[in-house]
Amino acid sequence: MTYGQNMRLVVLPQAFRNMLPVLLTQTIILFQDTSLVYAIGAYDLLKGFTTAGKIYGRPEEAYLLAAVVYFVLCYSLSYAVKRLHKRIAIVR
Repeated sequence: MTYGQNMRLVVLPQAFRNMLPVLLTQTIILFQDTSLVYAIGAYDLLKGFTTAGKIYGRPEEAYLLAAVVYFVLCYSLSYAVKRLHKRIAIVR
């Protein structure tokens, strides 16, 4: 095998298999951290629910719904990463 074939067929598939769960976990952590400081996701999400709460005159329910949506989003991403990790786990 040449060096290119060796990298493409042997080394890189093993490297991607080992790094994918960690990379996805770090992506979820980054999403949660930036949202907690209102840098990206939570501000947009919260602004939309605040506007809807003002329109319908129920701001408390709007904030509660925003929290539930945020929790469901984070939980489903974490669950997907756990399933992917179990699926591609390497038995050692």
